[in-house]
Amino acid sequence: MAKDEGERNNKHKDEIWEKIKEQVTGLKYGNVNIIIHDGRITQVETSSKIRF
Repeated sequence: MAKDEGERNNKHKDEIWEKIKEQVTGLKYGNVNIIIHDGRITQVETSSKIRF
């Protein structure tokens, strides 16, 4: 793997984790599901609930 490709992968991973943190931080009640295929995060699903 070339150095530039490794740096891009690390930047991409940082962006993914930042998005996951945003989803968790903005959630009061609910779920954040991380979908993994072939060892890579491919999807993040968020379900929120409103409680009264």
